[in-house]
Amino acid sequence: MISLLYMEKKILLVGANGYVGSRFVERFKDKYDLKCIDSLLRPGSLPSYIEHKDYRDMTKSELEEFDMCLWLAGYSSVPLAKANPVDCYENNYSGLVDFTNKFEGLLIYTSSGSVYANADGAICDEKTPIGMPENIYDYTKVAFDHYMEVMGKSYVSLRLGTVDGGSPRIREELLLHRMLKNALLDKTVNLANPMANRGVLYIEDLVDALELIIDNPPKKSEIFNLNSFNGNMESFANIVLKNTGAKLNALKDSNVYDFQMTSQKFSDYYSYKFTNDIEVVVNNIIDFYKVKYLNK
Repeated sequence: MISLLYMEKKILLVGANGYVGSRFVERFKDKYDLKCIDSLLRPGSLPSYIEHKDYRDMTKSELEEFDMCLWLAGYSSVPLAKANPVDCYENNYSGLVDFTNKFEGLLIYTSSGSVYANADGAICDEKTPIGMPENIYDYTKVAFDHYMEVMGKSYVSLRLGTVDGGSPRIREELLLHRMLKNALLDKTVNLANPMANRGVLYIEDLVDALELIIDNPPKKSEIFNLNSFNGNMESFANIVLKNTGAKLNALKDSNVYDFQMTSQKFSDYYSYKFTNDIEVVVNNIIDFYKVKYLNK
């Protein structure tokens, strides 16, 4: 039986049809009182329980019924943001600023570990200095965190590692997804920048974290890193090769992010243990792709 305490919290879920949002709904639609909306920034059909609506169009009176907003929407990659810089700015920053002037509840929103882009491979915590953003995507993430802090808003900002793992609306261009799809379907793994470091966040850890925050919000506004484990591109490729029997295809290096993250602050605050075994994540994705593409 679901506790009435959870159902009494009215939550606006923005981006309910996205990669993370769809997995959150899949796990918790019966636990929380959710109003699910999505603007279809990623084209696709909407389930009947998700309303086609842009969060920026909601009025102050519409928002008064919600205790929390879980914002999982917006431009969520550098290439997409670079291709649509004005839309990215309006959705990820100026639209959110306007939204906070209408919404008086707790805003829980996804930011990105890419704000640590200038770390040169170092392990970053929430106090790591953030340099000048190098693209519009990172700019919106850094700027909005600063705005919320300066304005004294009620918020929880989540700086995510690269999210990986099965979901109804999986993003196949993401790190391990791309490697494993190529390995399973084309029998090759493309590898560039083998020594570049990256943090990976298992989607189940992310959804667990959202549940913990909703059930027990911090007593003050917080920024949390969320990251399951770190590694370099070569180590990720080797795990994929071992689990699939694919062959390596070496590519030319390019200019990419190089940073690692620690989630110790969140782990201490919520007594939560992140998944630290990459095999768990790889096997989850393999099982997902076997069903989707190989009918297994």
